[in-house]
Amino acid sequence: MDSDVPARFRAEGELQMEINKITDGNAVMLSLSGKLDASAAVALSAAVEEVAEDRDLVMDLEGLEYVSSMGLREIVRASLKMSAKGSFSMINVPAQAADALRMTGLYEKLNVLS
Repeated sequence: MDSDVPARFRAEGELQMEINKITDGNAVMLSLSGKLDASAAVALSAAVEEVAEDRDLVMDLEGLEYVSSMGLREIVRASLKMSAKGSFSMINVPAQAADALRMTGLYEKLNVLS
């Protein structure tokens, strides 16, 4: 398993979100920690673009403290992009994000693993 240098996103001098990328053969895991707000969603989009090849993407959300509606939107966009190129799944989804996804009907459409 290859672990790349973490991609960090800074807004206004403070670390808002950290994305760690781990590659294992044809699979990539993006592990997110911190706050996934509107500005940090840009970093997530860039990270997904970087790994969007014919691969499988697993997004580990365990370290997220906060997820905004823009952050949820970026997760859905990642799912759509990756389902056309490989597969997409999420693990360790925080309760706040899971509740928001359920309210919008998206939880059942995304591949959320326990």
